[in-house]
Formats: sequence, structure tokens, C-alpha cells
Amino acid sequence: MNEPLLIVLTVLLVIGVAIATVFIVRRQRWKGRVRELGWTFESSPSLAPVLPLANPPFDLGFDRRTDELITGRTASGRPFAVFDYSYGGTGERRLALVKLPMPLPELYLTASGPRAGVTEPPIDLGPGVPFQVLGADPGYARAVVTPGLVQAVDRLGRPPGAEPQPIDLSVDGDNLVSSGAPKDPDELRGYLDRLDAVAATFDPAALAPYRIVPKPPRLGFHGTDWTLVGTDNSLIDRFQGLRPFGQGHGWSTSNVIVGTARGTVPLVAFVYHWKTTHTRTVSDGKGGTRTERYTRSHQQPIMALNLPVHTPSLTIASDGAFSGLFGSGSIDFESSAFNDLFDVTSDHPKFAHDVVHPRMMEFLIWAKPPQLIMTRGMLITYPGVHDPTAVSRLADLMTSFLGRIPEFVWDDLGAAPPVPAPPAGPDAAADPMLR
Repeated sequence: MNEPLLIVLTVLLVIGVAIATVFIVRRQRWKGRVRELGWTFESSPSLAPVLPLANPPFDLGFDRRTDELITGRTASGRPFAVFDYSYGGTGERRLALVKLPMPLPELYLTASGPRAGVTEPPIDLGPGVPFQVLGADPGYARAVVTPGLVQAVDRLGRPPGAEPQPIDLSVDGDNLVSSGAPKDPDELRGYLDRLDAVAATFDPAALAPYRIVPKPPRLGFHGTDWTLVGTDNSLIDRFQGLRPFGQGHGWSTSNVIVGTARGTVPLVAFVYHWKTTHTRTVSDGKGGTRTERYTRSHQQPIMALNLPVHTPSLTIASDGAFSGLFGSGSIDFESSAFNDLFDVTSDHPKFAHDVVHPRMMEFLIWAKPPQLIMTRGMLITYPGVHDPTAVSRLADLMTSFLGRIPEFVWDDLGAAPPVPAPPAGPDAAADPMLR
């Protein structure tokens, strides 16, 4: 190695060590200041701080992460938590939580636009409120957004000696959540004092009529009773023998969601993974050949609703991929338009004709569902993607399908209908699929 290059490498190494040393020293001073303030710090916390939280940015997406958790009490003694949070590949945001006197419905106060995932409508509280309020109940919003709160929120967004900060607050159970907490411990102390002053304006007596039952601590999905389980490989045995279960090797599940459709029909949705290994013969470059083995990874979203009773097997497929799965051939119906779009097979043709009646055919032609399979006491489908929006849409579709099965079919099976029949005529918009 020549001498000039060695000098350059040595200089770069020294600079790198110096930068790392500065970073470490600053990090230790930062942690020391956090301890001096009487707070507790965790560099790699679990998801425990977000389990009781139900509203955006919480209970969204699959890959949820917390980082850099600080916990303690404000100057007035109110418990707080501050941490970085991200979900589904979104960027991290620094969030601060302080406790409220009771669990309350969701409400958002923002001067920077609604957070992703917020579906609550805006509420007009008059010209004296310089930020947007989003919620479902104007009376509750007025009980929260008092003149005292407006003043406290204004002070929160105007830290002494610093640039104004955008307001992004929410009520999440018994937590007041604020996005944009500073990292510096001393700046954070002032920020928490101002956030504590906002929380102090929540009047327990005025808000008592709006008290709610708090969410059980769990990883859920906003606006549903679903729980994110993560992995549950016991599901593989439950579906074994159905395509694509049993193929290849290395079977596993991910992003398992359990809950209900329409609050009554048990639901499970997940991604199924498997691998296949193949061999191929290639040239060895010397006039001969050699055998190579290679492995491919596969995945398929799966979704199923539990039925109240085991039914005869029935498949409704739009592309022929599942034709013959439970019967010797496709069953023809009186609608040529339906026959052109769907292959229906069953081990009990009468059951198929009872289920797929003329109004059901009209619904299926309109809804164009993916494959629907009734077997083993389940209604199963194969979504194109696995995400909460797709699961919600398919849950509505599948329950609408079940609601259109005539009541006499359930009576013959010895069970009550799992969902009510959809209304007809002017009330048809009550069907989730027709909204």
C-alpha cells in the first residue's frame, strides 16, 4: 500500500472514531439528563405502551414498532409516556401521552390535517376554535373543547422562545395523545408541562356522561373487534387438504387476524406461506452437466368465516381454478349470464341450487367475489391481497352472501341463520355491500 493512500485511510479512520465518540458521549449525556429528571428510559421497548390504544396512528397496519420510550410523571403528578412509533413501513413519529381522568370516545384536534386512518367527520364549533375538531358527537366535542382547552392548546403550539408547532392531538381512551414531542429532555419537560395543562382542562363532572369502556390491551384494528395475533400455525391443520395447503414444505402463517364479521360471525384472515424445491440440469461448462437444487417461496392470503353448522361442500369460482374440487363437474343454472361467469360444484347438487337461487345469482354477478368455498363448517375465500381494508370488504361480501341463503336451508341443516337476510326494496342500502 502506498504512503498517500495509507495517510488518507488513517485520517478517515480517525474522523470516524471521533464522530462515533461524539455520538456516544452525546447519547450518554442525553440518557443522564433523562435520569436526572426522574424519568425512566427504555431504548428497545415492547409494544406494551400501545396495547390499550385504539385510534390512529394506533391499531393500523401490521408491522408496528415502538422505540426510545420515556416514562414518568409530569410536574403535577400526571403519568406520561413518550416514544417513537411507526406502523406498516410508515416513518417514525415522536408521540407523547398523558393520562386523562377517564376513558373517553375518540376525538381529534388538529391544525395540520387529519392523521392517516381517521374517519371521524369534522365538527364546526364556531370561529373561536382555531383548529379542526373531528369526532362523532358534537355534544361531546363541546364538552371537551372549552375556552380553557383552546387557550391551553394555543400555549402548547407556541413554546417560549421557539417557532410555533403544529397541533396534532387526539383523545384515545384515557390518554391524551400528541404528535411531535421534542427529543431534547429539557424541551420535552416544557412540552409535557404544556400538554399536562391541556389534560387538566378535561372536567370529570362534565365528561362523565361520555365515559366509555376502555379497550382491552391488545393489538387491534381501528373500528373493529379484530386482534392481530401474528403467527398461528395451528391454522394449517384446520385447512389441511384444501388448496394450497399440503403443497411443498416449510409451512407457516403470518399476520393472522381473528375477530368477527358484523360483530357476530367468527372470522380469521392470514397469509399462508410454503416453499417448493426443484432440481434442474445445467451445463458445467466443461462439456458435461450438473444438477442444481433451488427453492421458491410462495404465499397466499386466506380468509374464512365460521358457520354455525357443517354444510354440504360447495364452491363458487369465477375462473375455473377450483372446478371439480368437491364435485365431478360444474352445475348449470337457469341464468346463462351466471353460467358464463361462474363454475359451481358441490357434492350435493340440491344444496347448490337452494343456495344459488335467482336473487343470489344477481348478487354474485354484481359483487364478482373471489372463490367462495363452503366446507368443514367454514366459508372460505382467497383474497388477492391481505390488508385490513381488503379483509373488511370481503367480510361484508361474505356475510351478504350468507344473508342471502334462504332461511329454509339453515332450518334443514338444524341451525339459525348466522346473519339476518338483507332488506329488500327501499331499505336495501342497509346491506353493507350496497352502501
